[in-house]
Amino acid sequence: MSQPTLFLNIIWHQHQPLYLDPASDQLQGPWVRTHATKDYYDMAAVISRYPAIHATVNLTSSLLWQLEEYYVNRLKPFVDVRNNRVHAGKYFAAYGGRTDPWIDLALKPTAKFDERDLGFLAHNTWNAFGVSDVAIQRFPEYRALRDKFRSGGIRNLSEQERREIKFWFYLANFDPDFLEQRVKLVTGVTVDLRDYLHKSHDGTYVLRRMVTEEDCNRMVAEAYKVMAAVVPLHKKLMYHPSSYKGQIEIITTPYYHPILPLIYDSDLAKLCQPGDAMPPRFHYPHDADVQVAKAAAYYKRMFGIRPMGMWPAEGSVAHDIVPVFGRNGISWIATDEKILARSKPPEMPKYRPYAVFGNHGSADSVAIVFRDTELSDKIGFTYQTWKGEDAAEDFIRHVLRYRPAPHEQDRLLTVILDGENAWEWYREDHEGKGFQNSLYRKLSELYERREVITVSMSEYLRGNPHRSVPAHPIESLPRLEWLWPGSWINANFDTWIGEAEENRAWEYLLTARRDLEESGVPEPKPEAIVPPRKGTKGWYAYKAWEAMYAAEGSDWFWWYGTDQTAPAGDKPFDLGFITLLNNVYTFAKKAGGKMRSRAFEPIIRMDSVREGRAQASMAQSSDQLVNVTIHCDARDTYVRKAIYIAGNVPELGEWVPNKIRMYDDGSNGDEKAGDNVWTISIRVPAGTQLEYKFTNSGAVGSWDPGEEFPGLHRTLQVEKNPGERLEITNRFGVL
Repeated sequence: MSQPTLFLNIIWHQHQPLYLDPASDQLQGPWVRTHATKDYYDMAAVISRYPAIHATVNLTSSLLWQLEEYYVNRLKPFVDVRNNRVHAGKYFAAYGGRTDPWIDLALKPTAKFDERDLGFLAHNTWNAFGVSDVAIQRFPEYRALRDKFRSGGIRNLSEQERREIKFWFYLANFDPDFLEQRVKLVTGVTVDLRDYLHKSHDGTYVLRRMVTEEDCNRMVAEAYKVMAAVVPLHKKLMYHPSSYKGQIEIITTPYYHPILPLIYDSDLAKLCQPGDAMPPRFHYPHDADVQVAKAAAYYKRMFGIRPMGMWPAEGSVAHDIVPVFGRNGISWIATDEKILARSKPPEMPKYRPYAVFGNHGSADSVAIVFRDTELSDKIGFTYQTWKGEDAAEDFIRHVLRYRPAPHEQDRLLTVILDGENAWEWYREDHEGKGFQNSLYRKLSELYERREVITVSMSEYLRGNPHRSVPAHPIESLPRLEWLWPGSWINANFDTWIGEAEENRAWEYLLTARRDLEESGVPEPKPEAIVPPRKGTKGWYAYKAWEAMYAAEGSDWFWWYGTDQTAPAGDKPFDLGFITLLNNVYTFAKKAGGKMRSRAFEPIIRMDSVREGRAQASMAQSSDQLVNVTIHCDARDTYVRKAIYIAGNVPELGEWVPNKIRMYDDGSNGDEKAGDNVWTISIRVPAGTQLEYKFTNSGAVGSWDPGEEFPGLHRTLQVEKNPGERLEITNRFGVL
């Protein structure tokens, strides 16, 4: 009897929210660009070096649209790729202020910077120091500029230093391949930045010469070349089930990255969050259908065919929405194993795909796979402090544990995670390049021995005789009777609904959706990706509905509430959400619709009122208590949500993990917002012995997977006099 096969299904998820301010026609964040030069091209390019490796890459519509429209199309007429130069004057005449502000900064002489420019350079929420603490350590001169700014402000920096800041913000966001070798892109042009940097024996990079304005101009040209090659590279590597050619299956996500079950029916959250307060019901199944249909239409426009698979935003699924995918031609979807554990029938293994049938049997059925959370989180979190070869070896050992026994069927093991956020936190392995190359090399060797075969889902479903992959039609798969509603985070939707700020956002969304529905403004067809002629009533109608669908995106709701804190603050996302809602009304009125006059106030408020109340309540006993401030230094750790503290007193949650959230926003004793040093201040009686430990981004009540050291805890004896202050700093995961 031949040994059954272990198939490995790796899915890299690439996504950026919509950063567009429709009023100014400008992106307010640079992250599509920075991740394109740092992640989107090289993640696919690495795979191309290992022909035995097949994988899946998810490219969301909002990412692709911003990349193509606001960077590639708008920069292309002005970039001389042969001489690595942008015709700045012509660019400013045509698109100044209409890409992202950091493009303009790079092309504008530093001597002419005004206050707005200086804000984008160093002051604003998103600024030119927007790299991780781990990444900036590799560029000591860049770090020194940041530290000098922090100590003395922008006025403490010379014109040359300001010029170097805008230069470094580009150079530090290029993949190390571009810094260390000549790379010929799929488009035929080359990127070679070795003339700028010398790599020291300790892995850090230093400049070879003084930075000029011409160098800053060149950074834009070099970034453009990489961005313009992202889609062509994916097209070249794209797997075609009919011909069995290609290495990468390209999939997408519902268009504006909504939490699709909540758009379909927000009351589905009551099933997985029975104890949470819920907003008035948002129930628009039609919008869920539109989000999927628009994504499929845009995908076809980009890649020439319709997608076979979709990654529902944040792995959010529910049995009710299965037909939405099926009737739009989607063959398979994916989510997390915690969803499978709560679905029916119970105790189904995660190393198999399943069929989920809708209301019309096989006509709207889809296949679904469930990711191995531990393996996925190892890449996302655990390996950040490992050397690449060691991490790859550990990953392979874990994978091989799932090899089927001789009497069993083939198995399919699925790994899914972000392909862009983890790498900048890899301390021992620059951008995770050592891990990726080692992993693909080891998997190639396993493929040659037929021990593990990497596949994409479409390849697995339809088969590939050239790689010994038999077909596994949907109708032959084990059937799930009922799919639990939830996401890959906590197997529920509590990141997006159930807290006061989140529920207020859903109330706003419902109000705008009802007003638009009653306005008489005609809705465009989902496949109408190209808008009507600008300035016409049809164009304004299109823009009104687009703003509405964009406001349904998950990214706005992600940052509301206390369960998430953006490294640079939540306010930009609040402003983005409110701006979209206001634009629904502005555009609908110009389209001739009868819209009410509404004023949506910002949802996120300053914390001063809440802090004042808390201080007042504690003041009654302040003469009897010691002020204890605990800092958790997590600068060596990738923090997906937040750092929590659990301990032996009520102020620390009485050992309930992930209940007491620490602060990294400059409040509650925290010294500096966004530095990944998390803080909590409490008051306890003198003589108290505190026992505690930290957790990273887990579900309330669950120690797994973010507990820093299972079985151990920290101890702090509070021996100060009442009214005095005790302060201690711990390093996450280090006793």
